[in-house]
Amino acid sequence: MEKESKIGEILCRRVPLTPDQLQEALASQGRTLMPLGSTVLELGFANEGQVVEALSEQYGVPGVQLRASTLSTSSLGLVPREVAVAHRILPLGVSGGRLQIAMARPDDRAVLDEVSFASGHGALPYVAVRSELDRAIEAAYAAKGRGEELVPGADSRREDHHLEVVTTTREIDIDSALPGDGLDGFPASDPPEQRPPSDRPLVLAVDDEVEILDIIDKALTHQGMEVVRATRGREALEQLRRLQPDIILLDAMLPEIHGFELCQQIKRSERYAKTPVMMISAIYTGWNFIEDVKRIYGADDYMTKPFRLMELVHRVQELWARSRGQTAPATPAGGGEQLQRSLRSTMEHLSAGRLQEAVKSAEEAVSTDPFDARTHFVLGTALHRVGRVYEAISEYERVVELAPRQFNALKNLAVLYERQGFKAKAVEMWTRAIAQSPTDAVRKTIKAHLIDLL
Repeated sequence: MEKESKIGEILCRRVPLTPDQLQEALASQGRTLMPLGSTVLELGFANEGQVVEALSEQYGVPGVQLRASTLSTSSLGLVPREVAVAHRILPLGVSGGRLQIAMARPDDRAVLDEVSFASGHGALPYVAVRSELDRAIEAAYAAKGRGEELVPGADSRREDHHLEVVTTTREIDIDSALPGDGLDGFPASDPPEQRPPSDRPLVLAVDDEVEILDIIDKALTHQGMEVVRATRGREALEQLRRLQPDIILLDAMLPEIHGFELCQQIKRSERYAKTPVMMISAIYTGWNFIEDVKRIYGADDYMTKPFRLMELVHRVQELWARSRGQTAPATPAGGGEQLQRSLRSTMEHLSAGRLQEAVKSAEEAVSTDPFDARTHFVLGTALHRVGRVYEAISEYERVVELAPRQFNALKNLAVLYERQGFKAKAVEMWTRAIAQSPTDAVRKTIKAHLIDLL
């Protein structure tokens, strides 16, 4: 009831609903078991845009008015119809490598993870009114079955693909300039440790269950291998960059950074692409076969839990045997020459206002080393300047995953969340930014702004 009470409060403030209308909506909801937002819309107490604005504020993600949108059927093949119906999700398109999805519950992490797993794209959720979402799912997949390319909503007057995105953008007084003249303040990457050639492979084992790590460590060490361990996604990144292991055993469900995403980033990077990765996880309940983990995320092998220990040892030995003789590209301390060139190029394009070129060179930097926070920062900066706000937010979120104390990324996230009307997320980021403020003056300014915001 806490969620429903909150949406009721937001609707009363935004529409506004009268107390009598709210009580009637709650009573109707009790009979139909529909969400309150859908009930208010069906009763005619609010229009779709008003309800979507309220849902967007509630969940802290952008919203989409499906009646006013014209949908393309081109991305529906990424999610089977039965899955879309069961989970109430609707693919809206692919933007910046991320699959845009309309959802009734955009906070459902399990569904987002499953969509990312099966589609091979990071998921970018948009909240929608459930009753409208049900209608749109049925209409979109029916149109796809008839071979139609576009599905206009009931109120759409557009004859091309168009999403009626709802935001509550607002101006704020605090300085929100996105710095383009340097990347100071980012933690310097330690040079990788130099290890002499050895017949003993160095295995990085990553799992949030210490008991499983103990078992893996003991078994591989007994076979003459050297094992280093990590229990969290960020710790795994630090070990990867510092030690450059020969083999990685990676659990799929990790705190901080999803294991599948981590695997995909490893395999897309120039520096680590040749490092064998074995994913280890409980049987995944997605709609694709386990072999798709290798195809989509680039994993070299996949084992399900519970696993046979000797089988795991044998398969690790096979990975080591196959990989011998392959040498990862050498990279000087602090990043390779290609990375440095891409970063410099991006900063030059940003300074000169060549924004599309900046986006392209920043994407090249991310591809070269997806675990360098600077690459995601410059890409976020470039994306924001070309107006791709939600993709910029995603990149800045990636920065604070990799460098949690990076002030500029925290500040930029706070600004963008607040401008899009996501108050709760803005407060979270402003609060984190205070602790990392570079000067007392900046700290006082943020505190004063935060008080006004609250």
